[in-house]
Amino acid sequence: MPNLESLTYPLLVVLAVIIIGWFALGTQFNVRKGDRVLKWLHEGMPLIGEKTTMHWMGSSVLQLKIAKGKAPYRSSENLFVFEPRDVLFLWALSRMQGRRDLIIFRGTLNASPSFELEIFDPKGWTTQSTKRHVETKNWSLAELSSQPDLRAYYSGNGGAQAVASLTALAIRSGARLMRLSIHRDVPNVEAHWYMPNLDQVSARDLYSSLREIGDQAIRG
Repeated sequence: MPNLESLTYPLLVVLAVIIIGWFALGTQFNVRKGDRVLKWLHEGMPLIGEKTTMHWMGSSVLQLKIAKGKAPYRSSENLFVFEPRDVLFLWALSRMQGRRDLIIFRGTLNASPSFELEIFDPKGWTTQSTKRHVETKNWSLAELSSQPDLRAYYSGNGGAQAVASLTALAIRSGARLMRLSIHRDVPNVEAHWYMPNLDQVSARDLYSSLREIGDQAIRG
């Protein structure tokens, strides 16, 4: 029977090789996916602003900032949040919790909206506390019969009328919506989408929808 103590060191070496190898492969996968996203954005992001600054936050978040945007946006932040594939155990846990690659847009408008709203998927991994949060504000519930998986709450003049049209704009591109928020405080517009198939969904369609969302938020 083999001595357990004699097996400890080889097992630790094997475990270290697996962890380091997984880290390298996971990091490389996310970086390559980030490169694909950047190419995909070429026909879409110029609708929001021309000059961007890019920053990798670890190996799981690609951040693109636009300091001087195009109307209706004064500035924006675009985050492409990838699954933490570089850490095996964290990736497995996050998958079980429903985490998937995500697009997050945060924009500051040239004028504050006259209403506020939250449209969200209550099962989304970034929206777990959203329902509780809006309920503490005593916002009104809106019906979304065409999108039964989404919930919508609003407050202020024009909110009730805006819910259906803004929902339609947010899902028009084909990317699956997780959350759309309109607020008087900055960021005035925040949108979360599950990362779509980049070969099937157009970045131009997505950012065109964001421009129209911003325009409607300002018009009220």
